[in-house]
Amino acid sequence: MNTPLVALDVGTTKVACAIGLPHERSSGFELAGSSVIPYPALAEAWLADPLLVGRTIEHALEATGVSGDFHRALVTVTHPALISEQTRVVMTLADEPVTVRSQDLERLQTHAINQVLGVDRDPLMVEPVAFAGNGFDGVRDPRGLAATRLAGTYHIVTIPMSARRALVQAVESAGLEVARLTYTLPALWAGVADEQLRLKRVLLIDVGGLTTDLGLFVEGALQRTASLPWGGLTLAAAIAKQFHVTMDQAVTWSQDGTTGRREDVGAFIEQQWRAIAHALDRLRKGEPRPDAILVAGRGALMDGLAEWIERTTEIPTVLGRNGRTSTLSDLSRQVALGAAIGMLELATRTTAGPATLRSPHLLDRLLDRTRTILTEYF
Repeated sequence: MNTPLVALDVGTTKVACAIGLPHERSSGFELAGSSVIPYPALAEAWLADPLLVGRTIEHALEATGVSGDFHRALVTVTHPALISEQTRVVMTLADEPVTVRSQDLERLQTHAINQVLGVDRDPLMVEPVAFAGNGFDGVRDPRGLAATRLAGTYHIVTIPMSARRALVQAVESAGLEVARLTYTLPALWAGVADEQLRLKRVLLIDVGGLTTDLGLFVEGALQRTASLPWGGLTLAAAIAKQFHVTMDQAVTWSQDGTTGRREDVGAFIEQQWRAIAHALDRLRKGEPRPDAILVAGRGALMDGLAEWIERTTEIPTVLGRNGRTSTLSDLSRQVALGAAIGMLELATRTTAGPATLRSPHLLDRLLDRTRTILTEYF
């Protein structure tokens, strides 16, 4: 019997857990159980207390109703301090054209990571965008082609080392080893996009508690991303401050969106939503018009948000959720499980690739940073 897979989406306000049983003779899995457990209290410094996050993970595992001795977990995360950027690297293969091999792509990716990483950051996601060489350009997979030089464009998302350490510590305190750690957006895409959308140009918006992540997917590949330090908890705090109400009341008003009874609150919320529109404009700059927008995350359930985005952008906008959760009566839980279920989709759909991304040549990066400090200050 196949070992159950545990997937955790560790958010700023909750932990979503999905447990899948891989099919023995084919790709895919059967969803054995799931849960969404909020943290005991709303807090902006959610990773400052790994033990609190660890206890919430334990509760999420218990709430799935699936018994077993679990040891490893697939983990997705987003964080307000993520940095996203594109980089282009070039590598000489030989004096004469030679066939591009998998190990050549691995070397090129290592060069790309070294080029963008700061000494205090770790790679969370490395997405190849396109490759070029002698006689070819804009190729997604150059293996088998011949070239003397190979150039690659990569989209890389990095996370502070301190945040990564705190997250790993939280998962380990719950008795699990981190088998794979990745950025939420690709996992969420795998969990909410259907086959038709995967062949199109789609903007994915994940509205979380403290962070809203935006990603442009082209034929299933993540081309560009942006992270906005704004989310449902941020909005509620702004409402509480503006209208001098309790945080509980502010959370209720934020969920009512622009359809609440008080017009002044609705107007204030719409003004706050404009931060998403500005981020969308920056992400779309210089790009062809997307075919659709997917809005996901529990913040997507704010009344009127999806409709407002569609009116503002004039692009068809729909709520992103996974078909496996359609039997759940709680729509909030359906939406919250998207990334965790998507992680199971990715794990059972692919068999190759490293389990985690590690910081390459940390000693070299430390030496480079030391040289910079000595040059600037001495």
